[in-house]
Amino acid sequence: MGHFIKWDNAEKTVVFQTYTDTPVKDDLYYLAKESAAMLGSVLHTVHLIIDESNAKLNLNSADMKFLEKNVPPNQGAVIMIVNKNDATYKKLLQGIGKTVAPTAFGQPYFAASIEAARELLQKDFGVHYP
Repeated sequence: MGHFIKWDNAEKTVVFQTYTDTPVKDDLYYLAKESAAMLGSVLHTVHLIIDESNAKLNLNSADMKFLEKNVPPNQGAVIMIVNKNDATYKKLLQGIGKTVAPTAFGQPYFAASIEAARELLQKDFGVHYP
């Protein structure tokens, strides 16, 4: 498996996902389903941090539609950790994603590190970390 997923804080308001090794599309699909199940276990808004710094997955419209079908109603912001070299491509992909899957790609944010992603969530969304 080329992925890892867990709650990122004790309040269960953030889910952290990352790709390990060399991820494949099955990892994307698994993470989407597992994330939806985790979000479905609570009633409050849950934000996502997705570390894509090691991922080179090219999404097509079918992938985007799958993600759209698996967005729980309580999903909040999605912060993607990307390499500086990949940021332009990821932003372009997000633009396309908004037309194909507006809910799944509706609140994208980018960060250079997990620390920066957590800071953004604390500052802009009131997320608490110990």
